[in-house]
Amino acid sequence: MGSDWMSNLLILQDRDMKLRQIRSQLENLPKERASGLAKVKELEEEIVQLHESVKTLEVKSKALESEMAGIEAQIVKYKNQQLQVKKNEEYQALTHEIELGEGKISDLESKEIELLYELDEARKVRDEQEVEVSERIQIEKVVLTRLDEKEVNLNNEIGDAEANFEKAQGVLDKRMLSTYRRTAMGMKFPIIVPVRQQMCNGCHMRVSSGVDSDAKAGIEITTCDNCNRILYSDS
Repeated sequence: MGSDWMSNLLILQDRDMKLRQIRSQLENLPKERASGLAKVKELEEEIVQLHESVKTLEVKSKALESEMAGIEAQIVKYKNQQLQVKKNEEYQALTHEIELGEGKISDLESKEIELLYELDEARKVRDEQEVEVSERIQIEKVVLTRLDEKEVNLNNEIGDAEANFEKAQGVLDKRMLSTYRRTAMGMKFPIIVPVRQQMCNGCHMRVSSGVDSDAKAGIEITTCDNCNRILYSDS
């Protein structure tokens, strides 16, 4: 490189990039945290849905039990009435109702057996998936905790990074600092790059012979005639 001012510019760029990186990470933290919290909420909702699916089947099972109990109570009532009636047709009518009730109970018992199998499977799936989802929730919570730690660390670092950046600016004259700031506006870093074999290492395009010569001379700031990055020769 061969010049103190270029060394100072590279130091400034390094500290500028460090400061920008810290600021960028701090700016992104709320978005990262919001994304993590949304994932936790989504996973917790999955667990709720797993329990709701089982609960729905349990409600159906209880409804069947209640319906069968009601029919059984009615059958008992009909049987008691049979003991009291005197006419054969009344007795036969009650017998018919009892048979209808028993048929309904038989159908309901078949449904209940199917439902119990379904309920057992649903509980098994719920328990297995709840363990898996709970583990994923814990992972997301660990990530959120690390984001909190990261924020503390970044806030501790940014003060030193700002001080170092200010110090690096202080050793440059106003003209060089102005050129650096102008170049840095809206351009992707690094903005100070080497030129090798007459190629800019920033845009990877060939520079003119004059620019290449000026960069090698290292007498004053030289910029790429394609991308306007500040160039230096490391040959």
